Amino acid sequence: MYISLDGVSRQYASIWAVDRVSMAIEKNEFVSLLGPSGSGKTTLLRIIAGLEKPTRGRVLIDGEDVTDLPPHKRGVAMVFQEFLLFPHCTVQENLAFPLRMLKLPKAEIEERVAWVVGILSLGGLEKRYPNQLSGGQQQRVALGRGLVGRPKALLLDEPLANLDRELRQEMEVEIRRHQIALGIPFIYVTHNQEEALSMSDRIAVVRKGRIEDFAPRTEIYDRPKTAFIAQFVGRSNRFEGTMGEGGRLTTTCGVAIELPSSISVGKPVALFVKNEKLRLTSPGEAPPEGPNRIACTVKDVILRGAYADYILACGSRELHASRPRSERAFAAGEAVVGSFDPADIDAFDESAEDQS
Repeated sequence: MYISLDGVSRQYASIWAVDRVSMAIEKNEFVSLLGPSGSGKTTLLRIIAGLEKPTRGRVLIDGEDVTDLPPHKRGVAMVFQEFLLFPHCTVQENLAFPLRMLKLPKAEIEERVAWVVGILSLGGLEKRYPNQLSGGQQQRVALGRGLVGRPKALLLDEPLANLDRELRQEMEVEIRRHQIALGIPFIYVTHNQEEALSMSDRIAVVRKGRIEDFAPRTEIYDRPKTAFIAQFVGRSNRFEGTMGEGGRLTTTCGVAIELPSSISVGKPVALFVKNEKLRLTSPGEAPPEGPNRIACTVKDVILRGAYADYILACGSRELHASRPRSERAFAAGEAVVGSFDPADIDAFDESAEDQS
């Protein structure tokens, strides 16, 4: 593996911001560190960069133990949430700055800057100042300043957080395209699951300083390993109850659920059904009662482009369903039946989750 963390921990006073993290990243991988604010993902990135020293554990890059090396000797570069461009310098000068600090020959600096300008489509902007650039152009310059040194890995700390949604989605495509073309690992910190899912080969879900799971993005989304991941990644309906005989469970809100599960009888269970897995039909098209069926009334409909999100009143609780607009639409106030397959349920033993 190209980048390895071996039992890395970081303590501040009595708090372990990073706790016994081990992970290995391949040379051509795009990896996202995904988690809520305060989970330790940025601290983990800074440890890889050399901006923080682990309390214990080792960091290896390209087979070399770099735990005690300063940032400039690790061969990695970092792009921050704030672009940190020098306002008094042109695009060309901003891109050349890291190379001048390395005291590279003028000809090599010009060659590398021209290379970055080419791959990031910055041609024609070299003489402009940051205040003359759009947000996307500034982001590309910040990315270029990280790449101009031809690092062994590029570390990105929520670099798209300050961009609007449309521009952010454009930059997601660009960043992923550049990573594939360069063939170096990108390690990307974000709390935005859409960013992580759109760009990553693998996602490390970070919670309370630990890695909950480190797996391909489809596995993180489709087969969550823990209740935290099921709730944090994707939009889901949560049910709670106690496991009964024959895979039957009656939730605290009175819904009868049947599921294939190895959870022991009598154990507290948390169930998750993703919004897109909750089907909606008219009462005449399906029995309104029975396992995995819930009689509901549509409270509101939220349009989201090609999809519609339905807010449903189902007895004492509210559920959510997401459907393509090409399917039959339901109106506010209309009675519907929500249903889901046992195979679409993510079930977790809450007593085991509490002990983890």
